[in-house]
Amino acid sequence: MQKPLDFRYALVIEEMDSVRTSIVNVLREQGWLVHGIPRAEQAFNILAHIPYNLVVIDSELPGIAGIDFVRILHNSREWRTIQLVIIASSQSADFATQAAEYGAFLARKSRWKHDLFRFLSGYEEDPTENTVCDQRV
Repeated sequence: MQKPLDFRYALVIEEMDSVRTSIVNVLREQGWLVHGIPRAEQAFNILAHIPYNLVVIDSELPGIAGIDFVRILHNSREWRTIQLVIIASSQSADFATQAAEYGAFLARKSRWKHDLFRFLSGYEEDPTENTVCDQRV
């Protein structure tokens, strides 16, 4: 009997095309099926149809900010299990605490690739475990 395919879907929400493309490419190189969009508002229609395992979002988006989007997903019944990574330049301890409360992993904007690889290595070990960064951004 053939084992069912185990696809991992990721959504990248980043306003800047070059940064969004870079994040999408990194995830694809790691075997993820990835979509990228520039605004958080666009995600809700997509989330209703694709079972994403991971959302990577910039904290500083126009419209719905990254932390607000993370809060919405965390508080929703259907999207609560999606792993979340917020890429932030904020050094605020309050922001880090808020992200942790929503179960999000915090990646530093200046080291997003390194931090994302660290998150992904934890995801590979146990994708059901909520990996939260406990350090300052």
